[in-house]
Amino acid sequence: PSFHAHSPGSNADDFAIATGHVTGDLEAVYILDFKTGSLLGSVMNKQTGEFQNFYKRELAADFGLTAKAKPKFVMVTGAMQSAKAQVPIYHVLYVAELNSGKLAAYAMPYRGEQSVRGGSTAEMMFMHYIPFRQLPQQRAQ
Repeated sequence: PSFHAHSPGSNADDFAIATGHVTGDLEAVYILDFKTGSLLGSVMNKQTGEFQNFYKRELAADFGLTAKAKPKFVMVTGAMQSAKAQVPIYHVLYVAELNSGKLAAYAMPYRGEQSVRGGSTAEMMFMHYIPFRQLPQQRAQ
């Protein structure tokens, strides 16, 4: 499957959108609101053509952002299969915040079209982060 990241032209400073496949034929969409730090993911129901499964995460704590912060986010999806995850993961969402210098990985714990019922929202799964400006030193061999 192909993976894409898009930043809408006029809103690129405040908003980002990316897509990735949760299964071979089902795509997730992620929306990141830079002003609020809210990350929202959703999957469209193939039968009804409506967004049905919703996943959310507030990124302020993950990136150490304060209320006065003006974050600069970049995000993209990538292919991955994780043996450590409690649910099958076929892709991961990478979010970098330029002021904090952190790169974090998230996954949508999608369990099928009925996994989140009645329009409720589940938590987006945090996987790991690194400070990308201070990578660990390689050990001498």
